[in-house]
Amino acid sequence: MQPYNIEIFGRDYVLKQHYNTESIEYKMDYLSIEENSVYLPFQSDIKKGDYIRVCNNIDDYFGVITSIVIDEKNEGYCTVGFKPFIAIFDANIPFDISAQGSGTLEDAIADYITSNWISGSDSSQNIAGLSVETISETSNWTFYISSSSGLSIELVNFESIIQEALTKYRVGLYIEPSIGTQKINLKIGIKTAAAYTIEADLPNVIERSIIFNKTKSDTNKLIVYNKDNLTQTAIYYLHPNGTYNTTDNNRIVPVIYETAEVSPSGGKTFADLAQEEANKLFGNNFEKNLIELRVLNEDVLVKASSLEIGRLVNIICNGITYQSLLTGYEIEHTTKLIFGTVRIDLTKILKGVLK
Repeated sequence: MQPYNIEIFGRDYVLKQHYNTESIEYKMDYLSIEENSVYLPFQSDIKKGDYIRVCNNIDDYFGVITSIVIDEKNEGYCTVGFKPFIAIFDANIPFDISAQGSGTLEDAIADYITSNWISGSDSSQNIAGLSVETISETSNWTFYISSSSGLSIELVNFESIIQEALTKYRVGLYIEPSIGTQKINLKIGIKTAAAYTIEADLPNVIERSIIFNKTKSDTNKLIVYNKDNLTQTAIYYLHPNGTYNTTDNNRIVPVIYETAEVSPSGGKTFADLAQEEANKLFGNNFEKNLIELRVLNEDVLVKASSLEIGRLVNIICNGITYQSLLTGYEIEHTTKLIFGTVRIDLTKILKGVLK
């Protein structure tokens, strides 16, 4: 195992501390950002909000310091907590719900970041050296965010927006820091790499766990009522291949159903709104799984260190191919790769990581 360099910089990119350690433990869950920590000699000029980079020739983690705890027993040392850089976007922003579907999703995300963290009216909130770059184009996008006040603007958590962008459209945020040039380039979009295949039955996969098509509910039928009269209905059925429509054939049974009510308005018909409800409930079903695979850090078959968040992966287990997205990983003496959008950890469920 190669030793890690730990570097801490101020927001002005000036180096505050450099330290080496033999090993670290690191967790990254794009759907539920967690705090990691490193144990360092204490320096009084280090503060929350500083940048931290932990890297060697294989791994490179860049984040923001979120806590500093002085060790009362071992004088002169502290535990520094930090989260990935995208944790900066855990904040509410005014979101234009009427603009959903206009232009590309990548441009919309870039514009929100620019207006709130690059060229905003509060210069102290702007992040020096941050730039955005779109690497793909996704049209016909929507998060089905509706107004709670009748206005076209709704306050929403931006971190939840970028999480849904990944799980619904594979649009991710990818950080490329360049400390020497005092810049942080943020790429927004879909990585173009082809789907990666992992054979989970091979002996190099130390542990495997697959929870397929398990969601908050196992609903396979949706009845949408016209709220204006409660007599007009549209019924959608979920099929074994993950598709859904109003065809009552080759359905998933036994039946577990939900109901919804819509009221035609704003130029949208009952059929339009019913389809939106079905899309919200059943959309992107192929990603609603939880697959966890554990391999050695240096495994030459899986090559875990080369996989990026958002990578589309085909996982073969017991002769069945499951398609999913890499949404997290944990690095210790081994590596656990986490695929899909389902989480069974109670804390993460309560935080609402499943949309």
